[in-house]
Amino acid sequence: MSFWNTSSEESVRERAPLPRPGEAIRLHSSGDFELGVYRGTVHAIGLRRIFLEGISAVSPEIMSPVSKMPIRTPLILSFARADSLYQCETRIVGPIKTDSLAVLRPRIVSRIQRRQFYRLPLQSPTTFRVRGESGSTVPLAARLVNLSGGGALLASPKPIPGGLRVLVRVPTGIEGTLLELEADALDCRVATQGAARIYLVRLRFLGPPHITEEDREEIVAYIFEQQRIMLRNRRLLR
Repeated sequence: MSFWNTSSEESVRERAPLPRPGEAIRLHSSGDFELGVYRGTVHAIGLRRIFLEGISAVSPEIMSPVSKMPIRTPLILSFARADSLYQCETRIVGPIKTDSLAVLRPRIVSRIQRRQFYRLPLQSPTTFRVRGESGSTVPLAARLVNLSGGGALLASPKPIPGGLRVLVRVPTGIEGTLLELEADALDCRVATQGAARIYLVRLRFLGPPHITEEDREEIVAYIFEQQRIMLRNRRLLR
C-alpha cells in the first residue's frame, strides 16, 4: 500500500461505484451540525437508500450516540477499497435505531485519493526524537506538513536518513490532543536551500503494538474534524 503518491491525480474527483454490502464506512458531518466521526458497515443498498449497521463513535466520550442524529442531517460517507479512498455526500433519511440508520443513496461517489488513508495537508508545529541504540535524542522542533492514519510528512531542520526510527507527536481526536507515535523514516529530501535548510521526511507509523487501532482511529477523527471545519469555512466565504 502506497500513501505517498504526490501526483496530480490526487486532486481529481473521479466518479466511482457505491460502497458494497459488508464494506466498512466512516461518517462525519458536512454541515454545521457537530456530528464527529463514526464507523460502521453497509447492510444493504436500495433504490433510494443505503442501510448502515454497527454504527459507533470513534470517540464515544465526545460524540453523541447515533440515535440522537436528526433526520436530514448532512453527512459525508467515506470508504476504502483496495488502495483508494472514496467519498460522497448524503443525509440521514431514517429509520434510526440504536446502532443503525438509513442514508440517502448518493448520486455521485468520488475517488478522492489513491490511498487507504486520507492525507490532510496542514502546517502544525510538533517535536520529534530520533531513536537509536543508545536511546533517543533530545526533542527537536519541526512541522507536520501532512498527516494520515498511516504516516506523516515532517519538515525537519535536521536530515533524517531513511531507515532511522523516530518518535513524533501528532494531533488526535476532535480536540487535537497530542500523541507520541513511533515511526520509520522512509526517505529524506532537501526542501529549501540556504542557511535555514529544511528537510522533508516521509514517516510511516509502525503497526501494532506500537500503534493501536484506537490510536489510528483518533488520528482519522482529527483529520475528518479538520476537513469538516474547512468545508464549513468554505461555505461561509461563498
